[in-house]
Amino acid sequence: MFTRSLDTGAFALPAPWDARPRSVRCPHRYELNVATAYYDRPDILDAWHRMLADAAGPETLFQSPRFFSHLIDMDRGRDANYELFIVRRSVDYAVVGVIPVRTLPCRIAFQAGPVPLFGQTLRACQILGSVPLLDPAETGLAQFVMQQLLNRYAECDALYLQAVPQEDVQAIAGVPAYVLNGWRACHTQPLPDSVDTYLKGFSAKKRYNLSRQIRLLTEAAGPLHVLRIDQPGQVGAMLEAMVATDASRTAGRADEQARLESLARHGLLLSYVIRCGENDVAVVYGMRSASVWHVYKILCRQDYMHLSVGTSAIHLAVQDVLARFKFDHIDFGYGTPHAEFRSTHVLQTRGLVLLHRARSVTAMLLKVHGMCNAMNEALIRQVKRFRK
Repeated sequence: MFTRSLDTGAFALPAPWDARPRSVRCPHRYELNVATAYYDRPDILDAWHRMLADAAGPETLFQSPRFFSHLIDMDRGRDANYELFIVRRSVDYAVVGVIPVRTLPCRIAFQAGPVPLFGQTLRACQILGSVPLLDPAETGLAQFVMQQLLNRYAECDALYLQAVPQEDVQAIAGVPAYVLNGWRACHTQPLPDSVDTYLKGFSAKKRYNLSRQIRLLTEAAGPLHVLRIDQPGQVGAMLEAMVATDASRTAGRADEQARLESLARHGLLLSYVIRCGENDVAVVYGMRSASVWHVYKILCRQDYMHLSVGTSAIHLAVQDVLARFKFDHIDFGYGTPHAEFRSTHVLQTRGLVLLHRARSVTAMLLKVHGMCNAMNEALIRQVKRFRK
């Protein structure tokens, strides 16, 4: 099934945030200001929402004011690992960019074929949303922002952009970039405007098979209930269902509950529990932005896998989404779908891009990593050719 981890973690920075200069100026055209302390000021929010409305990046959810409020909500007095920058045009002080960031560790793994050898953990500054919110009419603005962030986060080894569309990578020309583990397919599913239209998109045989799978599941496990999870008070039921699919998820439950409840309070959580009788048989873990439903994991009880419970779970969840919300599409992230999903999905090519300083230790490490990956790919091709 589809999996995409949001487990990014955080590490303490060697110097307190307040010790940094509060702005980095471009004497000719732009200046970069820290706006974390007043991120919710009306003029900042107006500019932020205006730029979000025009944004075409795949992860606008993570660069929204709601998600930034969630990060602040989860701070709990610990050393903050997030910051909000705004870019102003020097001539008239207009806001031409809004860039939320956070720091995290990034693991670079070296392996021989499928065998892991060793790894190196980089310190990274993540640009939330991957495609920064910048005025496209401002020439050279992206390069200015990336260079200033590299200068400001001198203790970080790279800037981390989690899901950059391949066609957008040229927008950051001028800063050395490395696509970690190459370009990959992301799976999206366009959504019609109604459940009826969604069902009519399947062949008669496919509709019959989906109905049959759900019928067999209810006969084996009990009457069907689709529970929508989008309120803090519902998170406990979701966590119980997740533990039912995987008992190891009991560890760290308190922290996970706090995180999910915060997402729900800020209107970001949209998940589903599929219950048959008294048994929770599947969980569809997702979040939402204004126009996209992001699905990160589909968790299923192993004793019902032979009944295609995962396929039934997402099918039922999609019908509820269509009945209750207006999304353009579902974003499943990186992954390889089972055959039954392929007819409805549109592939988009994205990559995890690391921006780094030229002539640095990080640049050398990433160059070596790229060479090792190329050798691995050549080795795998040779093995496959030999087996044939």
